[in-house]
Amino acid sequence: MESDVTTTLSELERKLKELERELESVGRGGELDAEPAQAGWTPPPDPSAGPPPPGATPLTAVWHGGATPPSGPPPVADEPVRVVPPPAPRIVAQPHAAASPPPPPPPPPASAAEPGGLHEQLDELIAFRDRLVRTTDELVGELSRVLDELGVVAPPPPPPDPALTPLSGDVVVEAAAFDLATLASLEQALRAVGGAAHAHVRALDDGVAYLDVRLSAPLPLGAALRAAWPVPFAVTGAGDGRLAIAPA
Repeated sequence: MESDVTTTLSELERKLKELERELESVGRGGELDAEPAQAGWTPPPDPSAGPPPPGATPLTAVWHGGATPPSGPPPVADEPVRVVPPPAPRIVAQPHAAASPPPPPPPPPASAAEPGGLHEQLDELIAFRDRLVRTTDELVGELSRVLDELGVVAPPPPPPDPALTPLSGDVVVEAAAFDLATLASLEQALRAVGGAAHAHVRALDDGVAYLDVRLSAPLPLGAALRAAWPVPFAVTGAGDGRLAIAPA
């Protein structure tokens, strides 16, 4: 039964297409040679179409199939199936790991101005001076031996510089032939020497100023004063708590 209906519908569709071609040829030529069709189904007139225009030949559609024409409206095609795409995967941004904090800065170096560090530096300077004096004496002795072998009389070695004599405790500085302004700057320079607890002018006698200085550690005061005081001077004596200086 289903195959007959399918065959009938196919035949009906073919006949309708032929009818459309005939209608197109009538519109172009004004005539239509229509042979009597086989007995079959005649579609009912459409009341909404209205009467044909004057002068037009009415056409009648004839069913050419051999079976009974189908009744009722044509079959309705199945509703298309909506294909819903799957939802896109959700991407969640992962937060970056927190950066590690920078390492703490290194501790500042110990200040060299601490009393302990200053004493150690002074001890190293005194030990270096002792090594230098010992090395100088050895060189002078070796030079004298060589000159004696050669028959040459060596000159006597120069006396040691009194400015390198270490002093400690309470020291009296004797400054000769300096004016008052120079003595004031000398007092300030003695106070600036490392290891000097205090320094002040005690007396003036016949152009010689006496300054009292207290040292907290053994120190070659003459050499330290040369580094702290820009005025040129000569050390004329040092030892036993006394340092004598004069203009150079």
